[in-house]
Amino acid sequence: MTPPLLGTWTEWHLRAMRSQGTVLVFAPHPDDEVIACGGTIARLVAEGARVRVVFATDGAMSHSAVLGIHTDPTPAELRTIRRGEALAAARAMGLPEGAVRFLDFPDTRLADHLEEFRTEVLKVLQQYPDAAEVYLPHEVRELNADHRLTGETVVECLAELGLTPTAYRYVVWDERTEQEFAFVNRNPPAASAGTTERLIAADITDHLPRKRAAMREHRTQVELFAPGQTRPVVPEPFQERVLTTPVEEFWINEPADARPEGE
Repeated sequence: MTPPLLGTWTEWHLRAMRSQGTVLVFAPHPDDEVIACGGTIARLVAEGARVRVVFATDGAMSHSAVLGIHTDPTPAELRTIRRGEALAAARAMGLPEGAVRFLDFPDTRLADHLEEFRTEVLKVLQQYPDAAEVYLPHEVRELNADHRLTGETVVECLAELGLTPTAYRYVVWDERTEQEFAFVNRNPPAASAGTTERLIAADITDHLPRKRAAMREHRTQVELFAPGQTRPVVPEPFQERVLTTPVEEFWINEPADARPEGE
């Protein structure tokens, strides 16, 4: 079943839920913010929302883990390069200076630093108690460990602080992504997906050019950046799929009585 598009009943719902508060986007690695919700970020910025992006890991292992390339560039070099790419991508989506925060936990090894990560996520959420919306990796449906644990930690911290923004859960790493990347880094979830979830599709047609421009800024991921590469880190079929699809999908939890009559 095709998820409903924003512009039908979901749009009035989202506008009703949205306040003047901050919109937080949690991304496991630099480029996930664009892949999962780059068009939505551009749309929110264009609408005047205050959007802040938080990266959980440093992205340093993209070439080493996925392609087996450990030098030229080294993980340490990639850590610096990818930070610059993330800042450039943020500008391409229309975000102002200071809208991006790097927590810099080790790429592929977030599971080894959960207590420290949890502390940092709590600090972010405490800084923005007015957050009206939070975009995050799905804490169950995401297969990649860094992704799933990012989402799980954010959900736990929101609950601990008693914060109840509208949560939009995205999925980047499913089985198809694993096959296309030929890379697996799983960590089984502690729970199953909620039964009240509903999948929606946000229409990003008008903002797809900004999403594409932002993704191009992640050069280490979408180009043959290293001399030893025979394919981009982000495979071309995946790029094609993400950058030509005029919608972005999110799982939301929604009370039945919040729907318009007849839905």
